[in-house]
Amino acid sequence: MAMPELDDHPADPTAFAADQATLFAGHNLHVGSSRIAHAVDWVPWINGLRLPAPACRQGFAGHGAHGELRPTTLPVSCRRCRRLRGLRNIDDQPALFVLPQ
Repeated sequence: MAMPELDDHPADPTAFAADQATLFAGHNLHVGSSRIAHAVDWVPWINGLRLPAPACRQGFAGHGAHGELRPTTLPVSCRRCRRLRGLRNIDDQPALFVLPQ
């Protein structure tokens, strides 16, 4: 049995990349529902187009078309992004997990 077509209206890559550039211009980003704000880096995609991604290369599924990445005006709180951008370290980033004492 053939797999059904999932998208009857394929997206235009050029329009999508332009929309992402407008959406993330001058912003930082959140990955998913995380409260950590990452610096934006622009990574190669297809046909010379570029898409936003966390500067620290924090993993996420997809390419942003389903809202995996959200723009924010909050300052960068990701320690790795801050280090990569030469920003002073801050101590208010929540830990990923609590270490046993």
